[in-house]
Amino acid sequence: MLNKSVLDVEVSCFKNYNTPSDPANVSLMAWLTSSKYKDKVEAIRATEDKQKRGELKSHLPAITPSGQFSYRSQNSLLIHSGLIQIDIDNLDEGDLEAIKKDLQTLDEIAYLGKSVSGLGLWGLIPIPQDPEFHRDYFDNLSKTFKELLGITLDDKPKNVASLRGYSYDPQAYFNHSAIPFINKSKPIPKSNPKPVKTERNEATSSKGLEDWIIREMENLTVGDRHAGRLKLARQAGGFVAGGSMDAEILERLIASYLGQYGNVDTSHTQTKEIKAIRDGFENGKLFPLYAKDSERRTQQNVYPIHVRTKNVTHEDYINKLYFENGMLLNEMHYPADWDLIGSYTEQKTKDFILMAIRNPLLIGLRKQFELV
Repeated sequence: MLNKSVLDVEVSCFKNYNTPSDPANVSLMAWLTSSKYKDKVEAIRATEDKQKRGELKSHLPAITPSGQFSYRSQNSLLIHSGLIQIDIDNLDEGDLEAIKKDLQTLDEIAYLGKSVSGLGLWGLIPIPQDPEFHRDYFDNLSKTFKELLGITLDDKPKNVASLRGYSYDPQAYFNHSAIPFINKSKPIPKSNPKPVKTERNEATSSKGLEDWIIREMENLTVGDRHAGRLKLARQAGGFVAGGSMDAEILERLIASYLGQYGNVDTSHTQTKEIKAIRDGFENGKLFPLYAKDSERRTQQNVYPIHVRTKNVTHEDYINKLYFENGMLLNEMHYPADWDLIGSYTEQKTKDFILMAIRNPLLIGLRKQFELV
């Protein structure tokens, strides 16, 4: 059996450089090997005006190679991909090819290809999935490249949420068994003592309430898990806002979910569920709940909380597919065939995508005659 590629992960994809919200998860391998925007990249590389190149580049979709995010911000990281990007700018053709050839001898290089401008190189290197020390890994990686190879790296990728716009390189280098760059001088994490809890009598102690919320989450039934996690996280946020519970309950909720479903749910589902827990918690903090009501409410399972959830059905997804410049796009404006790679699209939807790609008239006919 072949080992899984270090590049076989899902990352967040954004509509363009200027849209930090509403990311979708895409397969990194699908992204790296896609030729969907080849023509646009070639047009950028043929443009001599630097300002015009930048304008054209800003309209391309972009990913965050180092992880999945709920929003393009280092504080909105959901899952680290275990990869860090390197960016080498302003190279002439001779230097570019020489450096590309030299870097391919390094066991740590997982991917290496031309940047969208064609005037630089960008690559991916595995690192431990250790978000807290992402910057430290980059700093030491940058130092190593400078001292040992004489190469200066752009420092933007030290931000875990740094973007990488779509590019195209038919001669890109892939090393699916690349080894991690180990940061030898990574600082030893300081122990973080838990917040000291104030004394409370047994009747108003948060421990029983925390345990109840965790237990309720673990007992959610099939079909109610997503909405239930959102609701329970919202309740937890409310009790934190009311001073009846410690904020660390959020990490307990996430740990409980991962402990129960971490080896069952796909990475896409895990991202969605963790986001639901975090979003519910943050929303709940806007509506304080208080300890004096906790016993009655837990017994009655009654909370002044109403959660709306949106389940995207097979029909909803297909109804929003459309063609643009000969390309089948989904409602997030990404190529629909990228959805064929991940585990987050059901099989009958994947079958429809394949049929639509082969016969674009299918989309129009379906809408005209209301075909299912």
